[in-house]
Amino acid sequence: MKQGKQEVTITVNNNGYETNVTQLKVNIPVKLTLETRNTRSCARAFVIPSLNISKVLPESGETMIEFTPTKKGRLTFSCSMGMYSGYWEII
Repeated sequence: MKQGKQEVTITVNNNGYETNVTQLKVNIPVKLTLETRNTRSCARAFVIPSLNISKVLPESGETMIEFTPTKKGRLTFSCSMGMYSGYWEII
């Protein structure tokens, strides 16, 4: 946690997502960094459906998203096609 925010990094590659965090705390803001490096798959179309977050990521670079999880349970993220996905447990 830094400056009152949970910091999360997801590496986005041609085979999906790798995150450094599997649990987040409810009602504490999240600073999410999405890192791409020569990513050309549909994983670049990143969505968190329950939060209405949708971003098309560059092939290479960093994209920041901030949000606050407000409900306990599973928070799912995926590509827009649903081929690649992951989740955090909100506790």
